[in-house]
Amino acid sequence: MIDIPPPEPAIEISLASRGYSKGLAQTEGAQVVARPELAFGPVWLGFYAKNVDSSTSEGEAGPAVGLRTSAAGFDFAASATWKLAIEPHGSTNDDALELFGSVGRRFGPVNTRLSLTWSPNDLGATDETLWGEALVAYSLRRSTTLSANIGRRERDGGPDYTAFNFGLTQTLPRGFSADVRWYDTDRSGRGDAFEGRLVATLRLRL
Repeated sequence: MIDIPPPEPAIEISLASRGYSKGLAQTEGAQVVARPELAFGPVWLGFYAKNVDSSTSEGEAGPAVGLRTSAAGFDFAASATWKLAIEPHGSTNDDALELFGSVGRRFGPVNTRLSLTWSPNDLGATDETLWGEALVAYSLRRSTTLSANIGRRERDGGPDYTAFNFGLTQTLPRGFSADVRWYDTDRSGRGDAFEGRLVATLRLRL
């Protein structure tokens, strides 16, 4: 018989002064993201929902399944998400498959991670997309972390771009954490979504 670990429920709720995904702004104002999850050992089932300000929809939601594991000092993660547009407008894509994979390793107070996210036909007017990202984080102390990310997005139906961000994350009591981060891209002349700005985020994970 297969020994299935007991389920471990969790939920993460984030409130950001402005929503971001793959280095681009998704909202003109605040964004709320909810991510309930049920884990069975390394395997998890989840769902996400968030508001977006877009000409093609009012938000995104969808189910996901994933895996988290460790081997030889490395941390591995993979997931598949079925993204659904909330109140889609026009004839653009209103659902999309998104595949994600990452590998990370810690060296004392330094944590590193490389990740790839691919969609054969993304939401809205975008078709095939590939987003690659590298992260370096440094633990100043047990509850405070400095981190920087740089990513590159190649896509059909939209401009390619390089994005980066850096900021400070502070762990707070009762499952809360706070993050202050600067986002920017190499294509800031293309409009508001690409321009640099400071974003504050409050997260609760239970």
